[in-house]
Amino acid sequence: MAISIRILFFIALVLLHVFIYYMLFKNISTSPAIRHVGKLIVICNFLCIVVFLKLYHTHIDSMLYTILSSTLGVFWISCNIALLVFIATLFIRFSFGAFVLERVQIPILLIAWCAIIALTLLSFYLNAKEPKITTTQVSLQGITKPLNIAVLTDMHIDVLMDKKAVVKIVEQTNSTMPDIILLGGDIVDNYYHIVEDSVKELANLKAKYGIYYVLGNHEYYYDTYTIIKALNDLGITTLTNQAMVLRNLGLNIAGIADLMGGHEKFKDSVLVPDLEKTLAYTDKQYPTILLAHQPKVLKLLQGEDIGLVVSGHTHGGQIFPFHLLVLLDQPFLSGLHSWEHKGKKTQIYVSNGGVCPCDYLREERLAYCKSFRGNFIMLIQISDIL
Repeated sequence: MAISIRILFFIALVLLHVFIYYMLFKNISTSPAIRHVGKLIVICNFLCIVVFLKLYHTHIDSMLYTILSSTLGVFWISCNIALLVFIATLFIRFSFGAFVLERVQIPILLIAWCAIIALTLLSFYLNAKEPKITTTQVSLQGITKPLNIAVLTDMHIDVLMDKKAVVKIVEQTNSTMPDIILLGGDIVDNYYHIVEDSVKELANLKAKYGIYYVLGNHEYYYDTYTIIKALNDLGITTLTNQAMVLRNLGLNIAGIADLMGGHEKFKDSVLVPDLEKTLAYTDKQYPTILLAHQPKVLKLLQGEDIGLVVSGHTHGGQIFPFHLLVLLDQPFLSGLHSWEHKGKKTQIYVSNGGVCPCDYLREERLAYCKSFRGNFIMLIQISDIL
């Protein structure tokens, strides 16, 4: 089955590159030079994507990773441009005829390029702009003591985040004086010995009642067990289908292995996600916060009493219109939502990634959660008395 999917994916990739060449080069110009350049560009981009996908789960230099992965962006933009050109040419051909089409093909191409590039740059700008705080209220029934909870997800140390950035995030998180810190996966994104100096900065995180970590899908690509041991050595508690009962707080912190562990490669290992095993460690008299990297872990729920799921993974959908594809895989992209299962309702908060410090207002038993997506901040208010 896996081989068949790979073959179908490869065929689709080839056909889409052919479509890009036909719509953006061959169909636009009769010049042999332009067509040859077009072929060269399309073929080189295709080969770079193939190499990137081949090396994705291997030991790969971060600079090479960045260069190769950028070809996916080029491919995505080109697909959108080609699709817009295709739709526009069909409309003009059937509405005004081939005579008009011949005279507007190049302007159509230029407009399509400008539109897609502008939208992409706008997405990057919105993601990288100065911090903006939005507020959401959450009710978590059964909380007996106000807490400061910080949530960090999708830091991607190495590829997307260097040591200086880690130091800054640690400082920002500590400034909120958290009682608990939750690390929601995709914290490490390379072999541990390559990013050791940066990861060790996490040892400077400070939380009164502990720091808890679950695996993300990216940790599965590298030396997973080494990463787990390293974080444990830093004083961070890894929850791999486990839970901690914080009796002094009247709260369960549960963590499930990432859904990547369901891959055939990881069967019969502790890295396989097991919700039943995870919740067996909890005390049923206390509310439970389940830390799970991917929002679609919700599909595993079958009537369990879980007050709140905290996830990441989606990066808020990242680049428009890529979020539409993410929604095909994940039930939610960002923010607070409710999920019904077997007569139960579970809330889920999906972080955009980065750091998400939560701060309770003790007199009102409310919590604030600031989520950094690059420089982007979101604010959540949690209460048991809404």
